[in-house]
Amino acid sequence: MPGIRDPEALRDAPGVEFREQERVVGEAEFETVAEGAENQSGLVVVGLTSRDGHLLLIDSEYIDGWTLPNGPVGVDEDWAIAADRWSEEAIGIPIDIGAPELVVRTETRTEDGDESVVGYSVAFGASLLRGMEGSGMGPASETPPGAGPAGSDGSGGDPAAGSDDGEPPGPADIAERPDLAWFSEVPEDAAPGHDALIRFFLD
Repeated sequence: MPGIRDPEALRDAPGVEFREQERVVGEAEFETVAEGAENQSGLVVVGLTSRDGHLLLIDSEYIDGWTLPNGPVGVDEDWAIAADRWSEEAIGIPIDIGAPELVVRTETRTEDGDESVVGYSVAFGASLLRGMEGSGMGPASETPPGAGPAGSDGSGGDPAAGSDDGEPPGPADIAERPDLAWFSEVPEDAAPGHDALIRFFLD
């Protein structure tokens, strides 16, 4: 879905939830945010779900905890193209990027209220490409809490079993990587600030 360059255009779009929030920070943190806003419009996030509703998360080396695949979006960059690029870089395989489902507009202000910067997080839904599910490429048998079709503790079945028809949720490339896992609920060790985004796709 190329052509999404201004998240504000999604404010009244059908099927898109638009949220707004405000942060008040100290001068040093504000300068960091303002400097980043010179080259970036915000963060694109991808919610890749399997047919049975499990969500793929990544244990990123850049932040402590499990997150959705994500990456920064440059000023005037196409958000859908950025979603495709960052998801493939994080997961290692191409996936089918769907429509945007959530936009979070964040206005960051200084404590005195004299200055502010606006940034966006845009979350796209996604699915595995046709033929990838059930290709013997599901999550490994040992999964972190909440990962895999077995449930929050991995008990009650083989996490590689996938959907009800016995097929695994996704490619072996995913199952073989310790930094990727399928979750059925928000993990306790979700990255700070990412639990709400994860919950959005699981609810």
